[in-house]
Amino acid sequence: GGGVEVCGLFGWLLFDAAMDPERVGWSRLALRTLAHRGPDSEGEWIGPNLYMGHRRLRILDLTDAADQPFHEADGGHVFTFNGEIYNYVELGEELAATGVSFRTRSDTEVMLAALVRYGLPGLRRLDGMFAAALHDRATGRHSLMRDPLGQKPLYYHVGEAGVVYASELRALLSLPGFSWRLDRGAFHRYLMSGYYAWDETPVVGIRKLLPGCALVIEGRRTRLERYWDSRPGEETLRLSETEAVSEFQRLFDHSCRISMRTDVPYGVFLSGGIDSSLVLESCMRQTGGLTRSFCVAMGESDYDESGKAELVSRHLGVRQAFTFRMDQEAIGASLARFMGSNDEPHGDPGFVNASFLAQSCRPHVTVALAGDGGDELFAGYAPFAGLVGERWLTPMPRPLLQLMKAATALIPANDRYLGLQFKLRSYLQGFPATPATRFALWLATLPPERLARLCPGDQARAWGEGDVSGLFAYVERLMAPLAGGSGVQRLQYYYQKVFLPEFVAMHTDRAAMQVSLEVRAPFLSVPLIEFANRLPDGYKLRGGSLKWLLKEAARQRGLPEAIINQKKQGFTFPLARWLKGALRPEMEALLAPERDRDGLVEAREVARLKEEHLRGEANHYRILYHLMVFRRWREEFPGVESTGV
Repeated sequence: GGGVEVCGLFGWLLFDAAMDPERVGWSRLALRTLAHRGPDSEGEWIGPNLYMGHRRLRILDLTDAADQPFHEADGGHVFTFNGEIYNYVELGEELAATGVSFRTRSDTEVMLAALVRYGLPGLRRLDGMFAAALHDRATGRHSLMRDPLGQKPLYYHVGEAGVVYASELRALLSLPGFSWRLDRGAFHRYLMSGYYAWDETPVVGIRKLLPGCALVIEGRRTRLERYWDSRPGEETLRLSETEAVSEFQRLFDHSCRISMRTDVPYGVFLSGGIDSSLVLESCMRQTGGLTRSFCVAMGESDYDESGKAELVSRHLGVRQAFTFRMDQEAIGASLARFMGSNDEPHGDPGFVNASFLAQSCRPHVTVALAGDGGDELFAGYAPFAGLVGERWLTPMPRPLLQLMKAATALIPANDRYLGLQFKLRSYLQGFPATPATRFALWLATLPPERLARLCPGDQARAWGEGDVSGLFAYVERLMAPLAGGSGVQRLQYYYQKVFLPEFVAMHTDRAAMQVSLEVRAPFLSVPLIEFANRLPDGYKLRGGSLKWLLKEAARQRGLPEAIINQKKQGFTFPLARWLKGALRPEMEALLAPERDRDGLVEAREVARLKEEHLRGEANHYRILYHLMVFRRWREEFPGVESTGV
């Protein structure tokens, strides 16, 4: 804490045994696998049955007193923490008023004091991002916690002998004496979504701590407690449009202001979209024009957003606006680095862009602010517009749906960003299905019947017949409390709980951590999320227009109309096109049948998907890329055992 903290945690708690020298040695090696998250110092604390380790990146000239594991003055609690508490100044003053005295100026000590004073409900007073572990030496209670939206990662395994946890999967996979097995069911969901969602990982028995939750370990018992939740549609605010926009402006400026708390150089990731433009405008206004901006220019015009980004930075008078050119060569290098450093398969091509951007701007800044979260809070994704068609397609007889799906083949395929055939296919994929699984299917890589052909085994046959309940059971459970809500509310909740933590925040965290950069997202401030979720639907989606409130806010801030009314563009690169060209050798090599050591997919179907893509009959880049990423990951971690079919 105290300024920028880019860190990694590792911990091992034994139920009945003592922490012996051999396990301490293994723990130190596991901690070393996280060195990139915190290259400057390494701290550890060893209790009778516990190892707590921490890697730290020191950016401010802080005393060793703020190093971690951090000990309470009387030694009663030991604490490790990765992340940043933006409101630590205000919270520290509030605690000092109740008689707490502080030895450091770090957010680490403030967070610990809040937990000691208020218990787990103290987490609700924090505005920031974190993964943390707290050990109470008197009672032996050990608690793990993760921030409300899962911006910081935390993996854990509860076994017979104890609990191990770490900031990255690789640390757990490096431990000897554990036998890890591949999770086939989770692999199927990965192929469908392109990432491991909810609490799943590629490995049986290793879980991700859910956002807004704490895992409390007392004796041999563990319990998962949710300390924070915000559901769209709960207690709707009664505000006029003018009041809603001005309340947003106030909350947003405050969040940008406390996100800029650092004594090191910082800048804003500028995509040219409305969200990052709003962040940059707020920072520029509050720093008297002293904010830097960073954007990526692509060689391919239909993917290049740098013109929009340059328009915004010129309009706002940014004096240091950096643009980094990303061509096939740069992407090739980024892709290789990303695939080698990825400790959990993630099929989002935007990860490669994020990785390139983080590496390019790291020589200039140590903290970057990003527009993550704007789409999830204010209904910015294409499927929100698709809600309108739900009522026509839901009652439609199955044969007619099949006919419509078949007809999409008549539309010529193309490899532009979100071509027409691609959009229609994705949309129709959501029917027939329950409302909850429809969202998952809209965002899915390929229709369930195609997945059934790709994956061997009995389970897959049910998907071919349209039964995807087994595939998305967690979504049904998650969405149950919102059954009475509007489409907009349900879809927002799905994006906030499923897509945001493990798709969006995950690639931001990992890309930045590879180069020890900290990325902060002002939209993901707790008061702002709670505000957005209490707004009436019409303040987000109006007519067919997405993000109504943000557009109004941008107009009041004087941003150019060209930026306010643009079509949404994903942060990605022409992967579909390049798989036919520069990346084809890589694809051919990774998708060769002999590289599937686990018998997870049918080689004939992989060959068919690849041929259809290369001949331009269909755009299968997502599934091909997901398989490539998975195989590359598999070779990085050969110690994970295969599971029989």
